[in-house]
Amino acid sequence: MTEQNDFFETNNSIFLKKYYDILGLQQGASEEEIKKAYRKLAMKYHPDTTSCDSNEQFLKIKEAYQALTSETNQEQQTESSSNKNKVFSRRYNRWLTQEELDELKKQTAEYRKKKEEDEEMSAIRDFENLKNSWVYKSFPFVAVFGILFATLLFLDFHLTPQSEFVEYKETNRISLIEGIVVGTAQPGFILSEIVTIDKKGNQHTASIRGELAGFFYVSDNIELISTKLFGIDLGYRVEDVYFQDINKKRAFHYPIALFCVLIVFLTVFFKNPTPFYYVVLNTAVFGIPFLSLVFTLGAISG
Repeated sequence: MTEQNDFFETNNSIFLKKYYDILGLQQGASEEEIKKAYRKLAMKYHPDTTSCDSNEQFLKIKEAYQALTSETNQEQQTESSSNKNKVFSRRYNRWLTQEELDELKKQTAEYRKKKEEDEEMSAIRDFENLKNSWVYKSFPFVAVFGILFATLLFLDFHLTPQSEFVEYKETNRISLIEGIVVGTAQPGFILSEIVTIDKKGNQHTASIRGELAGFFYVSDNIELISTKLFGIDLGYRVEDVYFQDINKKRAFHYPIALFCVLIVFLTVFFKNPTPFYYVVLNTAVFGIPFLSLVFTLGAISG
């Protein structure tokens, strides 16, 4: 079919060249040039102005003019038709017909949809693999432990502290520079670090405001106040006077307890294949045991 079209186009070009030659024009001349050449030759070879021998030449000129003007109009119509309804797409950086543009938009939409489906399937596969990991399988145990630990922290904070009699050992005088102890240090501020020993031989210390060495030294009635569950030292009571440890060692009860409850809540109720879930799951599995261990060791050593 292509060879046949090429054959017709070649023959058509040969015939057109003959017509251009008759009008004395170069092939591809404009419609205005064709009309101008035709008028000039028509006046020259018109039968009314010349001899009868020019009639044949006039007919050839007329035929050439009709053929070339018909061809020119056809090319213009074809060009106009081909450019009609075309729009320039900045996205594709070329001129497109509405049909081509619609088709490209359709293909783009299909590609995006397929990409989203592939990403969703990939996320689901990763989530299924996560379910087989020890991190995912250990979360239920960590969650139960975290809730129980948070409950113990709340109770330890609010239950009435316990007390035991201890023996005074020594007082270390500490001179502070402003800002060392958060919320308490002032220029010229003095702390007394009271050191005592309980009946088991364990040593306890508490930082108490003021010059208190003599006060503790003369008393045999020194009570160590500590939390009921974790045994965190809170201060001393001497002769019914309470001296609170200025370090306030119960300050971390609430933050750690709230962290445990919140991270368990997020992991349970936002269980879906998203990066956010992976973060909270790993934070829960590793964070809760770590904080509980650090807190417990601090309570034991404090």
